[in-house]
Amino acid sequence: MSAEPKVRTVGPLGRSVSRLEDRPLVTGRGRFVGDISFPHQLHMRVVRSPYAHAVLCAVDTAAALSVPGVVSVWTVADIADLPPIDFRDPANEALRPYRQPLLARDRLRYVGEPVAVVFATDAYIAEDAADLVAIDAETLPSVLDAATAPGTFSPGVSTEALVVREGYGDVDTAFAAAHAVIALDLEIGRHSGVPLEPRGALAYYDASRDVLELYGAAKVPHRNRDGLARMFGRSTAAVVLREGNTGGGFGIRGELYPEDFLVCLAAMRFERPVKWIEDRRENLMAANHSRQQRHRALVAVDAEGHVLALEDEFYLDQGAYVRTHGARVLEMTISMLPGPYRIPAYRACGHFRLTNKTPAATYRAPGRYEGSFVASG
Repeated sequence: MSAEPKVRTVGPLGRSVSRLEDRPLVTGRGRFVGDISFPHQLHMRVVRSPYAHAVLCAVDTAAALSVPGVVSVWTVADIADLPPIDFRDPANEALRPYRQPLLARDRLRYVGEPVAVVFATDAYIAEDAADLVAIDAETLPSVLDAATAPGTFSPGVSTEALVVREGYGDVDTAFAAAHAVIALDLEIGRHSGVPLEPRGALAYYDASRDVLELYGAAKVPHRNRDGLARMFGRSTAAVVLREGNTGGGFGIRGELYPEDFLVCLAAMRFERPVKWIEDRRENLMAANHSRQQRHRALVAVDAEGHVLALEDEFYLDQGAYVRTHGARVLEMTISMLPGPYRIPAYRACGHFRLTNKTPAATYRAPGRYEGSFVASG
């Protein structure tokens, strides 16, 4: 008789593993970006658009600058040499016109868009001074439904940034031979992470070493470090991201936002640490949204109810700008939609469209949730 095979347990499989991170968190010893401060630091407050869509005529900062303790107030004119926020990974060239500027230029495209930033010696002074910044704008009609006909994003640029078509098999023949065709019209509402701890960023520039440090980083720190280095024309060795505790990520912390760049730029210009902590109202307006899609699907089945083919056309509401993820959610939705099922033929057409809402990006299994929602519909 042959010897019994030997079974060897490798690593922690099948065994309880003690968590390492709990003790400091449950005893109140966690170190969040809000807990970190440096001597002589400045506090940044963002002045945000109250308009969903408008022409930006002027920004009056005089009253804010007169407040004792205010060091500076920036509008787009103060950072005119900086480009829009680039993509984290290589992206379709057609998406480049839709990147977000650090501060609004000529057009306001969503409620919460950064228009100006106030720097002060105290967080409360910065907040009070930000309320004194006056925005002069002429309202425009807002685009709120991605499933309606595309409009104009900017001269010569449509609000439909991309149309992606993928598939396999003979869809037309399958539908022609179908016993029945089932039509589905499905909508997925907007989601956001709403973490227990909102976002925060604290930048420290060490002039003696010419090193920029950013505290408050969360997720993909190396790729985000590279993005910051490209924006400021610095070596990646001269940019360091410090990741501490965060009260919930959910994917929305994985992007680089205007605030991350602005605190870094200010720290280098003022040669003083600069701190920004988001409040809940800001979080709801400005942190990434996701999910919003409308699907119109057709399912061909035979007399026994077996699926012969699936065809889906959907509209992804990207919001006002394309952030660092590019069109990843659109592409992943198409690839994930068939799921684990045996579908002989499949055809999908995804419309990637801009609206006047908070920009959308990746959030908790991007594309998988949306595809599963349709497949289970």
